[in-house]
Amino acid sequence: MNAQQLKARLLDLATTFKNEEAHLTALDRAIGDGDHGVNMLRGFEALKDKLDDQSVESILKSTGMTLMSNIGGASGPLYGFSFVKMAQVAKDEIDHETLVALLTAFTEAIAARGKVSGGEKTMYDVIHRAKDAVENGETVTLKTLQGYAEDTKDLVATKGRAAYFKEDSKGHVDPGAQSSVYILNALIGED
Repeated sequence: MNAQQLKARLLDLATTFKNEEAHLTALDRAIGDGDHGVNMLRGFEALKDKLDDQSVESILKSTGMTLMSNIGGASGPLYGFSFVKMAQVAKDEIDHETLVALLTAFTEAIAARGKVSGGEKTMYDVIHRAKDAVENGETVTLKTLQGYAEDTKDLVATKGRAAYFKEDSKGHVDPGAQSSVYILNALIGED
């Protein structure tokens, strides 16, 4: 994937988040404060005016800065920081090796910024599994990613606002896990 393909995929996320806003809001109402859908849409709608498309690196960095300043709650800093970290390992083309480096940076950024590890019902549960699968040469489709998000239903939240719900958080897909499905699908691009 080159810079222009990446740009198109990231800009397309505004449409994805517009279509998924109600779904993300419903997920966040169940175990959060109900603003994840509108926040993600706001962040990706702002991208069209802020994206620096000179290179893969500049696209990732400007995406990160835009998300940090336009998405409220924990997701803005988490996703924003992750895109900035991915920019630091970017190359001109995203081939398999570069994709693994990007996803590793994404995983490490979420772990560090969110102080999370696997099994805590967060976006990390989808992101680190996607990274491992790509690294192992597996095909990661939108359906694969959605399966990872669905697996968060069985977990008890221990981080973020969802942690206040304790056992009652079980049975719900984590909203951040769900939004990460769309972002990862844009980056991995198997579908």
